[in-house]
Amino acid sequence: MTLAELKSGEKAIISKVRGRGAFRKRIIEMGFVVGKQVIVIKNAPLKDPIEYNIMGYEVSLRRSEANLIEVHSDFVRPESKDDFANSLQLEESLNIIKINRPKTINVALVGNPNCGKTTLFNHASNSHEQVGNYGGITVDAKKAVFKHNGYKFNIVDLPGTYSLTS
Repeated sequence: MTLAELKSGEKAIISKVRGRGAFRKRIIEMGFVVGKQVIVIKNAPLKDPIEYNIMGYEVSLRRSEANLIEVHSDFVRPESKDDFANSLQLEESLNIIKINRPKTINVALVGNPNCGKTTLFNHASNSHEQVGNYGGITVDAKKAVFKHNGYKFNIVDLPGTYSLTS
């Protein structure tokens, strides 16, 4: 079920935020994150936009944006005068939903030149890549894999950069 399918006054808990890039970042910054309760305040007469209450804020979304947010209305927080009275019940109800997550974790070491990325890479992967007291030693991505507690970690040591958006 998506957020756009809820009727006025209905409540649900966000289970997944789809979308990519700047759109997804903007939606998450507005508070639409997994595990948060959303209440539909009202649908506009022409069904667009839809007004929501999330984390105490009133936010309007286009129907096309609301279609990218998946929700569950099965585990809605009970009404309470005390905001923290039922927080444990909500947490327990969210634990009921079994989410199969992959056992592979990808880690990219990103940062300025000469800040210790390769040293951390060598320690974590038991590698012996060259390190130095100046930038420019790592010129291409180095990859390593290690396993811990049933998880597989793919570590990538990237060359230094001064801008993460470039």
